[in-house]
Amino acid sequence: MNRRQALQSIALVSLGAALAGCKSGTSAGPGTGSKSGAPSSNSSGTVAPGPSGVLAVNAARMTPGPATRAGADLTEFGVRVLLKDAQIGATSNGSISPYSIYAALAMTDAGARGTTQAQLDKLLGGDQQRQAGNITAIDAAVAKAVAASKSGRGKPTVVRAANSLWPDKSLPVRHAYLEQLSSGYGAQLHVVDYKNDPAGATEQINDWVSERTNKLIPHLLGPGSVTAATRLELVNALYLKAAWQEAFGDPGKPSAFTTAAGTQVQVPYMEVETQMVTAHGTGWESVTIPYQGGGMAMTVVLPAKGTFAQIRSSLAHVLTTATSAKRARAVDLSMPAFSIDTSSQLAPTLQSLGVTQLFGSADLSGIAGKPGEIQVNSVVHQSVVKVDQHGTEAAAATAVGIQAGAVPQQLPERIMVDRAFFFVIHDTTTGAPLFLGQIADPT
Repeated sequence: MNRRQALQSIALVSLGAALAGCKSGTSAGPGTGSKSGAPSSNSSGTVAPGPSGVLAVNAARMTPGPATRAGADLTEFGVRVLLKDAQIGATSNGSISPYSIYAALAMTDAGARGTTQAQLDKLLGGDQQRQAGNITAIDAAVAKAVAASKSGRGKPTVVRAANSLWPDKSLPVRHAYLEQLSSGYGAQLHVVDYKNDPAGATEQINDWVSERTNKLIPHLLGPGSVTAATRLELVNALYLKAAWQEAFGDPGKPSAFTTAAGTQVQVPYMEVETQMVTAHGTGWESVTIPYQGGGMAMTVVLPAKGTFAQIRSSLAHVLTTATSAKRARAVDLSMPAFSIDTSSQLAPTLQSLGVTQLFGSADLSGIAGKPGEIQVNSVVHQSVVKVDQHGTEAAAATAVGIQAGAVPQQLPERIMVDRAFFFVIHDTTTGAPLFLGQIADPT
């Protein structure tokens, strides 16, 4: 990796669905009489791609929702998932991409009905119109931030977000559902053959994810995660690479760092002095470190000594306060570099948050088939975040699988991040978390 482009983050989510006890032949394949390479549809409003295997419904993106609402909804959602993720313990390192997970679940919700839809709506903070409006608002804010980064002296920020559906070639997906995904999420559909070649389908999805995450996540779906019973994967991939607006100096001599478990380790610190937004609350302080152009930033929340668990339990409120602060001042900041890679199976997490029917007698008839005919069997998520003196590189992916069944002051404020902390990577318009995590021990 080019170390001068080092802030890199990636997230991926895959949601897999499978056929739930249907008899052979209950899912109609592509219609007859269609032109080669063109999608076919029937009177029920379903559509199946032709031999090209890719179908994109050309619907214009919807009008973005309110920026502040998007930030609040995704922050609340992200913190709830982070705190329930079994892979991220109270005193361990870990990260997720709230944006990636939210987008994958919202795409699923667009085809949900009845109780399945109601449970997803509750977790995601509102109905489908609100969910799609949130994602569109964030996409617009990130696009603005990327454009602003091109006018600076350093390398511009790179953000790639992509949504896709991967149905089995026998699954007649409803045209109205595709239109919703196109306008709300800019998603495309890629047809694969789970029934006869699940390994080949897995490879196609993993290759798509790897390409869009700059190879930071080459194998989102492991062996056996896709089977002949799988009928649909909904995948969101997110990649970010951004240089700091003001680069840190090279890491110096190792000094003490207090972990979330209360032990001390020796880590090298990188240091920078520049204008940054800071905030303070009971038991915590924060600093927002801008990336090139100022439209994207990383906010670090540093709990006071002995309060890591307490701040963790109220993290949503703390993050909202920290990311909405506006007053900048001169800051002399020291913090360790870090690199984390977190893979999570989110089905148990979502069930603990009230989304239960999705994994049982789900009603996804807005996607295809009848109520109960397809259900979600997995939600796989991976987040990679690398931070050093030059910037950040991050990636995330989520797959949902459905199967059978202000004015600067003269003296700079000194902030020493020498104990366990939280971080969020966000745009500075909505404040919505693209990546969210905790560093309990940077070694």
